[in-house]
Amino acid sequence: MHFVRHALLLVVFAIGCPARADRADWVEGSSTQTDGANREHYNRAAILPWQHFMGDWRDADDIAQGDVAYAVTAVIDDDTRKSVRWDVTTLVKEWSAQKYPNQGLFLRVTDGRGRIVFASREGPDTSLQPALQIRGAGGTIKLAAAADTYLTASTYRSQGRAEQLRVSAAPEHVLIRFDVDELDQLGAIDEATLVLQSTHQYGSAHIGVFRCRQGHDEPATQPVLGLAAKYKDDQGIAADADVIFATGFERDDWQDGWTVAEPVDKIDTIAADTNFHRFEALQGRALRSRIAKGALTALNTTYKFGRETGAEPEEIYFRYYLRLGDDWNQTLQGGKMPGISGTYGRGGWGGRKSDGVNGWSARGLFRMTVPRGNPLGGTTPVGFYCYHADMEGSYGTNWIWNKDYRGYLENNRWYAIEQYCRLNTPGEKDGVLKAWVDGRLAFEKTDIRFRMTDELKIEQIWMNVYHGGKLASPHDQHLFIDNVVIAKDYIGPMVTSSNR
Repeated sequence: MHFVRHALLLVVFAIGCPARADRADWVEGSSTQTDGANREHYNRAAILPWQHFMGDWRDADDIAQGDVAYAVTAVIDDDTRKSVRWDVTTLVKEWSAQKYPNQGLFLRVTDGRGRIVFASREGPDTSLQPALQIRGAGGTIKLAAAADTYLTASTYRSQGRAEQLRVSAAPEHVLIRFDVDELDQLGAIDEATLVLQSTHQYGSAHIGVFRCRQGHDEPATQPVLGLAAKYKDDQGIAADADVIFATGFERDDWQDGWTVAEPVDKIDTIAADTNFHRFEALQGRALRSRIAKGALTALNTTYKFGRETGAEPEEIYFRYYLRLGDDWNQTLQGGKMPGISGTYGRGGWGGRKSDGVNGWSARGLFRMTVPRGNPLGGTTPVGFYCYHADMEGSYGTNWIWNKDYRGYLENNRWYAIEQYCRLNTPGEKDGVLKAWVDGRLAFEKTDIRFRMTDELKIEQIWMNVYHGGKLASPHDQHLFIDNVVIAKDYIGPMVTSSNR
């Protein structure tokens, strides 16, 4: 009797405890049907792509996109509702031993042309919902699915709220995730069985179980220090031989260092002792930029190399500190951030498509804030917004800084943002863009064709903050910028007494 009570307690706990969200999890999605896993993304709201169209998996031999299933079951088309079972003991043991992260089960057709329909966890009949039955030394538990969805090649919409799961050679693939964190209470695992209820069959098929394996995680690294490491708190950095320009916005006439500093009604400096939307100073003053309700432009300040130094470079490093305000919440379409450009007023911005001769740009960008409930909920994705000679369409290409999720920024925190641009050999695909967040590489692309002629150079650092697109901000929101450095060599994050 004691054994039975123990087993029942495990069942109740496993079903009632929500799964811990991990930033690499594929996302079931909300009722909008556009923010969960789909054919191209494992997390569409956060713009996180699969490495392969229609999903990433590992087989039983740990081969990416391999064909050796952990288990295969044949489902016969006999037009009856039926229970379908897979022996997934090996996979569950691997999770329990932490050999691999539990990113879920990936089901796909290994043979046959049929489409098999299963009930999902959203279905009204709880007896038909997916289950994982596990027997071990400590008893037997039955886990309910923490998330499920299916991918279909026919639409970009996510299917995580559908009441059915579909798998076929069309292709359509099923993803199911169970919270197995409590399996250690069972002791040694003897058997694990995935159980799905097929409600319809349209032809027969063999369905294999594989291991989901998606994500943009990187090994832990220390920040890479650069020339800023020689100058505690950036003091004296402007005199460095490799520094072209530096400012901390401490002077009342800070605008004089820039070629243009606009718009005057949307930018000012804010002091360390100001209580404003949970603002905390990096050091001394910072530049405050306001996207006003109903407005688009919040910052349009430039440093033009030809005018300020007499020559335009072909490679440059640009670092600034960025803090998103407490009122920062992008809900419409995102916009532009500071970056590097060579538009010459002719092409490469605002729908003026780059052709490699008229101009180019590589501004930063921000996208819509990831909704709450998502593993990256509350963060704002940032990246490059690039007009280049190989662009498709009239508007720039979006490249999110998703390496180790470093380009997903929280509000009310200072980040060291650094960008590097090296123009391509005219006509060749060897141009480079890199980005670092807090001294860690967040993005690298080395095959960009910015230009077809050597008459295009790096014209300017473009300190641009722009809402849209064409949709104005629905409310006032602020960001803060400090300690800007433009240099010929990698700058790196500022070194202070606390992190030196």
